[in-house]
Amino acid sequence: MTRVILETKFEDHDPHLYRADVIGAGVDGFIAVTDTAVAQFREQGYLLVRGLFTADEVKAALTELNMMVRADDPQCEGIWFEGSIREAIAQLPQGKEHGVSGHIENLALGQTGDTMPALAGDVRAKYVRKFNQFAEHHPPLRVMLEKPELVQVVEKLIGERAAVLQEMAMIKPPGGREKPWHQDHAYFNYPLETRIVGTWISLGDATPENGCMHVLAGAHRDGPQVHWRRRDWQICDAEAARRTQTAIPAQAGDVLFFDSKLPHGTPINRSDAYRWALQYHFIPASAVETPDEDRLAIFGSEGKDVTC
Repeated sequence: MTRVILETKFEDHDPHLYRADVIGAGVDGFIAVTDTAVAQFREQGYLLVRGLFTADEVKAALTELNMMVRADDPQCEGIWFEGSIREAIAQLPQGKEHGVSGHIENLALGQTGDTMPALAGDVRAKYVRKFNQFAEHHPPLRVMLEKPELVQVVEKLIGERAAVLQEMAMIKPPGGREKPWHQDHAYFNYPLETRIVGTWISLGDATPENGCMHVLAGAHRDGPQVHWRRRDWQICDAEAARRTQTAIPAQAGDVLFFDSKLPHGTPINRSDAYRWALQYHFIPASAVETPDEDRLAIFGSEGKDVTC
């Protein structure tokens, strides 16, 4: 059964919160992932590899995602909707089932149910923000996850055999919300020294205007930062605002590899085009999970209900 999350409607962020102080550089293709490129990853916390996926692979993945956003059963573990979908739901006949249980979840920062909002598929599609855990049922997306060149780069960066931790599709429709500055490790129950690598696969043009990735290059080496519940489970805006920011535009088939402790975020999509991406996280095959309490003791001892 798919978990359905209707997020709260987030406030707009300060337009100066995301800046292209530096434009991220990359390398061309798998063959360019040399020891020098790996050293750059260790120093900067990210590595952009251009053209790792073919046009046909990208097209197949986009076709699959376009089907999923319209499907009554997208065959995944969870689907997240932008908070603005509530306005469309409010127009439904009173008492119409809309999939909201009233249960608020901290990590989701929204209301969770187990049925889709009673809107036409083409209408629902305009508000889909994220899917998770889906590759088993969607071969074109599993192809992306299991591509040998992708896995080989990940294992170079981790330093041992890798295992899949998480599967996500990140969709930012026109006007789609910000994902505030955060460290992914703050969401994962693994020891801080665990080398977790995120892979962000662009399925089209990702630009500063439509919500490309912004990072604080090198800040992964500063260690964990306290996360707060504000517009999301995030670090303080002031921390990102005071640092030099790197914007990383990407094209279809490019892959951004990044350290799970690298602070990053994506701004609101202020364009009239969708921004599509797949995001897979990998852990060392030898990694051992730890309890929630251990993670929160590092990233926020007061949990997710404090303010920044």
